[in-house]
Amino acid sequence: MNHKEIQEKAKKKVEAKKGFFIVSMIFGAISVILMVIAFGINFESFVRFWILFPILIFALVLGIMYFSIFGIPGSYILTDEWEAEQLNLETNRLYRQKGINLPEDTEELSEEDRLELKELGRLKQKWEGNDFV
Repeated sequence: MNHKEIQEKAKKKVEAKKGFFIVSMIFGAISVILMVIAFGINFESFVRFWILFPILIFALVLGIMYFSIFGIPGSYILTDEWEAEQLNLETNRLYRQKGINLPEDTEELSEEDRLELKELGRLKQKWEGNDFV
């Protein structure tokens, strides 16, 4: 997947989340109006049920939207990706708490690449005092 495809996928996900929040606000407003009508006016219980029934349908639709957009809560927990993410978050938190700068990410580099970086660092220190231009 290239950068443009990832950006498009992220944009669709954000738009879906935005739509969910808008629908949630509309659902909340309509639910309040229906409850005021149902309990504010003296209706028989059968009529009150049919006034409140759409709230049940709205809640069901909202639940389906939630699971399709955000996924099932907890399904990501205890996976390898979750563990790596939590380890990274906790490490970053501890570094910030101790006031220590984060080290450069050299875990993905091979031993040869790390040695070359060390050599480059030595050369940089050696050349700092010289003016080549």
